[in-house]
Amino acid sequence: MTNRAAANLELLDVETDRLLTTCTRLTDPSRATLCEGWDVATLLTHVARNADALCNLVQWAVDGQERPAYASDEQRDAEIAEGASRPLEEIHADVRDTAFRFREHAAALTGPAGEAEVRTRTGTPVQGHQVIAMRILEVVFHHVDLDTDYTFDQADPGWVARTLRRGVREWDAGGDAPALTLRPEGLDEMTLSGGGPVVAGTPGQLLLWVARGRDAGLSTEVELPQPPPWA
Repeated sequence: MTNRAAANLELLDVETDRLLTTCTRLTDPSRATLCEGWDVATLLTHVARNADALCNLVQWAVDGQERPAYASDEQRDAEIAEGASRPLEEIHADVRDTAFRFREHAAALTGPAGEAEVRTRTGTPVQGHQVIAMRILEVVFHHVDLDTDYTFDQADPGWVARTLRRGVREWDAGGDAPALTLRPEGLDEMTLSGGGPVVAGTPGQLLLWVARGRDAGLSTEVELPQPPPWA
């Protein structure tokens, strides 16, 4: 697998700045987001705790001492719930400070630590440099989940294309995908279960459907199913 650490750090910087800019405009911590059951305060607290968790994986890659992302799922959930009760300004500062801390630590992944193996919260083995890609996904997806004026089509086009292909590939591999042909503007067609009726739209619109089940803006003549939860 290609080590994209340096390029991904640059992309992470851009997407983190965009998220932090949006955070300064948020005023209602109790407003619903695209993550079912999570309001703005909960979602942003999760983003901050994710940065802490991924810092643990970075340190594991650097020194070889195993550090789980989270001590337990129960502790993770409790910390998010507790943190979400804070004033929005404090939550915003937490998102900013933890993002900067992760960025500082992740610079080490451009070296030998980027090839070290660690395990994600679900036990999946990954190389150290992939932790940066995990953080980009977290930042971009949850920025979209805030349901403001930021969309997937504003993210890096190459990243959107790669992420859409990944989502389609994993859905197709599950064995129960509908027979559809996805036609993203400017990209090659992608098929589910060998292809079928066309679903057309921008890459960002298609990614929003594949990742979150929202089909706004898509053009098709069939009723679209609900995709499986994003892995």
